[in-house]
Amino acid sequence: MKSTGVVCALLASAVAVAAAPAVEAAEATKPTIYLIRHAEKDSHGLINERGKQREKCLVNLFGKDSDYDINYMIAPKYHDGKPVTERPYNSTLPLAESLGLKIHDKCEYDDMKCAAKQALAYKGPGNVLVAWEHVRLRKVSEYIGADDVPKYPDDRFDLIYTQKSPYTEVVVTSEECPGLDD
Repeated sequence: MKSTGVVCALLASAVAVAAAPAVEAAEATKPTIYLIRHAEKDSHGLINERGKQREKCLVNLFGKDSDYDINYMIAPKYHDGKPVTERPYNSTLPLAESLGLKIHDKCEYDDMKCAAKQALAYKGPGNVLVAWEHVRLRKVSEYIGADDVPKYPDDRFDLIYTQKSPYTEVVVTSEECPGLDD
């Protein structure tokens, strides 16, 4: 009877060891999630000339020839005449068009949990880009799973929050758009 217990314990250990690479492989296939703020705006909340330059930069930065491998894009639900929803959508529209992608905009502007769920639910190839308003971007990142997410500064438009699986950490970098982020 003791030998049966030992065999079971050995079998359980073997299964756990064999499963470890499978778990690691599953983690490796989960997308990286990139979060960005909308482009620069004017006093009416509409994208200004600097913002239009940033839109072009985003096409170069995240485009077909980049290592970002964006295959899924998320922005707040677009409401015509509401700049807080128009900016993130319009900021990424040139990129979406250049990549032949749809911008998924089913989540309302103030429903950051919905945006996080949508990003985490993506199971396709490549990575996810989330464009949102900067005050709420931090909350989206937290709902994705990050701890200690830095506040997105009011005076910056260039920061990229990068979350790799298991999504608990945020790495902050700059878009480094020429003429905008020098």
